[in-house]
Amino acid sequence: MYKVMIVDDEPLFRDFLRIKIDWESHGFRVCCEARNGQEALQEADRHQPHLALVDINMPFIDGIELAERLKVKFERIVIVFISGHNEFEYLQKAIRTGVQDYLLKPFNAEEMLSMLERIKPKLPVLPQESESAGENGGEALQSRAGMPDLGYLRDAVVLDLRMKDSETLEEIRKAIRQLSIYKWGDEYADAMLMGIVSLALSFASERGIPYERLWDDGGDKSPYDRLRELDSWMAAEGWMLALYRKLIQLMENMRPTKASNLFAAAINYIEEHYADAELSAEQVSCGVFVDPSYLRRIFRKESGFSIVDHITHIRMKKAKELLLSGNRKLTEIAESVGYSDPNYFSKCFKKRFGMTPTEYEQLKKR
Repeated sequence: MYKVMIVDDEPLFRDFLRIKIDWESHGFRVCCEARNGQEALQEADRHQPHLALVDINMPFIDGIELAERLKVKFERIVIVFISGHNEFEYLQKAIRTGVQDYLLKPFNAEEMLSMLERIKPKLPVLPQESESAGENGGEALQSRAGMPDLGYLRDAVVLDLRMKDSETLEEIRKAIRQLSIYKWGDEYADAMLMGIVSLALSFASERGIPYERLWDDGGDKSPYDRLRELDSWMAAEGWMLALYRKLIQLMENMRPTKASNLFAAAINYIEEHYADAELSAEQVSCGVFVDPSYLRRIFRKESGFSIVDHITHIRMKKAKELLLSGNRKLTEIAESVGYSDPNYFSKCFKKRFGMTPTEYEQLKKR
């Protein structure tokens, strides 16, 4: 598969690119991320990506300079610029640096996939894995093809962290155990592990938590080097859970602000009223006695998600609990969590968890 490096100083945008695109089905995988040009050069040395998605406007080294340096060090790397409309004039410079394509923010998954198809002919020809891997490699590829998609799990981790949900650690544990089907040290599994680590680092950066505070021994080593010191999936699970516990602890120790107190009050209101099918952002704002537009801004600032996103998150979480509690009709469960239409409830559930309520219930009964 082609290796992709994402370079952008906005954690939310990196999350969007990593989680919302079905990379593997198109022959790609995200091998690394970077917040700025300096980190990108280090990650490129380590992972040798075939494709770099580069934001133009970044601190320290901007996208133009980074593209020039990458082209000098990695002649065959394909570079795609990501820019805002107000940076469009910079794209003329991009052409002279050997950039192959660009995307204008905001763009959707369809536009992204269209770009990937355009640049594929410019990527180097990869060796045939079946020829170089041998018989065992073929078996590994077959096994990998049957693996469940971990995208929704990573999505859940991001959502749980931003919504301050208590299930964060359980989602991390699930993700590691899904990956443990691979042999320790597998390249694909390594990339996925680094993706889970990057979620923690991105969230810490959003919250203003210094990198070195995430580790008891300070921040002298890179996360990649720390992972390489481990020798088993059991050790990886313990290490990853410790990282996320530390992050959650640091978040809890942060001094509450007026905005964070309001955010917490709104979350409590949603927890108490999620079963109301008419629950809306306006109703939540009335419940905490503030203007709806102001509360929307607070939610975006504190969590990166909308009020409606959180209402859905709480409803889906409660729906899982009801599905596991016994034989209840789908219509009854849907109504219990605020959905008058069971078909729409099923659609929302599948979008959130990657399976229908019935499939989830059957899976947990095995």
